[in-house]
Amino acid sequence: MPTRPVLGVEKNYKSVIKLPRSLTAIETFGFGLSGLLSWFTSAPFITSGLGMQALFVWIPATIIGVMLCFQVQALGRQWPDVSGGTPNYTSRLLKNFPLLGRYAALGYFAGWVSFPINGIILTELIKVQLEPWGIHCPEMAMKIGFTLLLFSIAFSGTRALAILHLCFIIPAVGLVLLFSVQGIGWLAFSPQSPGLLPSSLPSFSAVEWPKWFFFAVYAVYSVETGAAFVADSQKPHQTLRLLSVAGYLIAIISLCGSWVLMRLGSNPELEGDLFKTFVAASPFWGQASSLIVTLLICSSCLLGAAIGVANTPRILYQLALDGHMSPVFTVVSRQGVLQPSLIFAFIFSLFYLLSGDLNNLVITITISYLLCIITFHFGLWLNRGQPGIRWPWLSLGFCCVELVALIVGGLAWRWQNLAAGLLLPVIVLVADAAIRRIPFAPFHLQWWVQRRQSYSTQIKDFVGFQVGILLALICSTATIIWVVKEQFEKFPSGADKNLFFILLMVISFMAVAIACWTTLPQIASIAEAREVAESRFITALDTVLDTVLVLDENGVITQANSAAESLFGIDVNQLLGLHLDDFFPELGDAPAYWQSRSEQILQKSPKEKQIIETTVSHKINPQRQEYIVFLRDISDRKQVEEALRYSEATLRQQATELEETLQDLQHTQGQLIQTEKMSSLGQLVAGVAHEINNPVNFIHGNLTHIDNYTQDLISLIELYQDIYPNPVPEIQNLIAEVELDYLIEDMPKTLSSMKVGTGRIREIVLTLRNFSRLDEAEMKPVNIHEGIDSTLLILHNRLKIKVEHPAIEIHKEYGELPAVECYAGQLNQVFMNIISNAIDALDKYNDERTVAEIKNDPSIIIICTKVVNPDWIAISIQDNGPGMSASVKQKLFDPFFTTKPVGQGTGLGLSISYQIVVDKHGGKMECISEPGQGAKFCIQIPVKSAYVAKIGNTSSL
Repeated sequence: MPTRPVLGVEKNYKSVIKLPRSLTAIETFGFGLSGLLSWFTSAPFITSGLGMQALFVWIPATIIGVMLCFQVQALGRQWPDVSGGTPNYTSRLLKNFPLLGRYAALGYFAGWVSFPINGIILTELIKVQLEPWGIHCPEMAMKIGFTLLLFSIAFSGTRALAILHLCFIIPAVGLVLLFSVQGIGWLAFSPQSPGLLPSSLPSFSAVEWPKWFFFAVYAVYSVETGAAFVADSQKPHQTLRLLSVAGYLIAIISLCGSWVLMRLGSNPELEGDLFKTFVAASPFWGQASSLIVTLLICSSCLLGAAIGVANTPRILYQLALDGHMSPVFTVVSRQGVLQPSLIFAFIFSLFYLLSGDLNNLVITITISYLLCIITFHFGLWLNRGQPGIRWPWLSLGFCCVELVALIVGGLAWRWQNLAAGLLLPVIVLVADAAIRRIPFAPFHLQWWVQRRQSYSTQIKDFVGFQVGILLALICSTATIIWVVKEQFEKFPSGADKNLFFILLMVISFMAVAIACWTTLPQIASIAEAREVAESRFITALDTVLDTVLVLDENGVITQANSAAESLFGIDVNQLLGLHLDDFFPELGDAPAYWQSRSEQILQKSPKEKQIIETTVSHKINPQRQEYIVFLRDISDRKQVEEALRYSEATLRQQATELEETLQDLQHTQGQLIQTEKMSSLGQLVAGVAHEINNPVNFIHGNLTHIDNYTQDLISLIELYQDIYPNPVPEIQNLIAEVELDYLIEDMPKTLSSMKVGTGRIREIVLTLRNFSRLDEAEMKPVNIHEGIDSTLLILHNRLKIKVEHPAIEIHKEYGELPAVECYAGQLNQVFMNIISNAIDALDKYNDERTVAEIKNDPSIIIICTKVVNPDWIAISIQDNGPGMSASVKQKLFDPFFTTKPVGQGTGLGLSISYQIVVDKHGGKMECISEPGQGAKFCIQIPVKSAYVAKIGNTSSL
């Protein structure tokens, strides 16, 4: 079993066995319902004392009790491993006041350890049944016997006590609930009833209210006891949810049931007698009321004692775990029995049997219990704002109300009872201090540890020991039954029905006690041996690297080793109960039809897939349809096989890829060279244009001034000639020498020619600058026509007539194009490559033709532009050259393909042009040509760069 550290434990023993979670949620729920029977035993006493005024006690007590139940439920969710419930929650809430917290928790313990009171009540009930027939019973022996009866069951394990308790608590609570609901209905509708409502409302007495309120506290608040078993529950959260049911039920029972008692059982002559009051208050049950009330009283006594026996050891156990009590109380047997805590509770409870007066005893233990509840509410207020704390300010108000009820009510009864109730926790503290200091071996933890380890060797013949106990119990039981039978024969017919029910329940508890000391330990030993065998089996499986599973006949996993967790990625406990074909769908449904060996695919995630070798054994147990399945991950082996299988193909593929890589390198090298050449050309052209542009602009700008100055000088000369028509001979000689008349006539013409020349130079420079946009890295809106015109200007020298070739005509058919976002320099390069190739093709074609043929069909290049749609434009460049064949056209855009002689072409111009149009601009480029029909290059590009990005994203998908 798992262990956990314990505060206050001796240094030589650092941990103890943890309390096992052996109880089901419904079994813990049964313990929680026991608090409902507290109302049954307390209500007649309060009704007798207050009458209809008891309504003012039950309403606030019920409200606080229900809220307390839900508050304890919230704390249980915060501390699901804390045993003992409310008192141990109190000690934790008061962690800053440990002495007060321990004192309050022990007050709760002192209140609940009073379960011998139930034995006293049961003994008195039997005594009342026997006295009319002159039969006297040993009272003290019966009281001790009833107390020992429940302890004998508890020492065999809480589970047996919980099951026994559950069998009787359900009908008992059902009868109490039936009494409450049926009684209200009878009062409302029966003609024999005194009426649902009284004739006058009761008056409120502030003096009597606190005197009786703390009795109602014990009757209503105790529905929270189910929280004491959260640490024992297999499903603690479900146990806590069932606390809500107990809270709702106590509201119905305490209000409705108390109202029925107040209307039907408030006769002072009844004197608060439990049996008489309920018989008088249940006329709707008729003759069966006596039997039902007897059954309820007997059930309340035995079940109340049972919950006390089960609850009080857990209080001491948790206090010891938290360091508030002696470490010896942390001892837990393999069956989950809190042995030292049980013995201490039994010894302490025996002192209640010696008190004598039952009424004083009830008042005293109620004070101790209420002391814990007051401190609990105070702790809630101190921890306001912390997780799990609900209604802290209301809790402070409840604390004040309960404190007033404690002091005023306690003094109203007897101050001695108040003092005794406050002193009971101190007595427990003194006893705990003595246990810590007295050098008696059973008072120390190590003695119990050694005893547990050597227990199996102390009783070698365990079966003989059990048979001896069985014989002793059966003989004593048979003797008691014989004596009772002899006495029953003396009773008149029908007089023994009530006593029969009492004996029925007592004998039922005795039968369970016998089983707890005979067959149940044997069953527990078998179960423990099975657990040990299974543990060893699992331990052996854990040493195997492969996953090993045990399946039932339906393929459900019942056992798995630790390797299964790493294979499936699921905790082993979560793996149990799942079908193996959930992981391997191809297996099918039933293991009987599975192949003994197969390979399955385990798909952990869409990206993670494993290949599992599955080996299924034959049935391992002829009596049970079970199978062992071995699973081995062979993914790595399969990968190696796959690698070996395709190694040769991989090498061949690598050789092919290497050849393709070399071709790509050559292609890339050519592109880099061509790109570098064009970049260098662009930079050279841009530099030359810049250097020419500055002086030309200087000259062009000053020509206007020179023209003006010249006109002014000519005007001055003409004025001199008008005024001085006969200059001196020296001037006349110079006028004749410089030909002044010709100079005056030719000077303006010369300046005009210079303006035309500089203007032409400026246009050429602008054209060169437009063409040299290779360094522009961003797309910009440009005029496509300017780029084409710049290209034609650069190629103008190749287009005009020369000796070696005729002129080539350029026909422009420009449409109205918008500004296009593009890489202008790169598009100019495309135009340059296509038009240059057209000029080369026409020159070669003209070399093969006669002059007459050239004259009849001159060389022409037609350039057309148009808008295809709002998003696209088209550019076509067509010549009337020789055209090309289909084979040439198919390779036209391949890198390094050329039809020119060696040294005259690289074969990269059109390849680069295709990449610029298609890859860089997201456009289209094709060539339409047939032999003798010329060639036409068609280009389409988008107008906006955003459309280019959209095309690029689509193509990447």
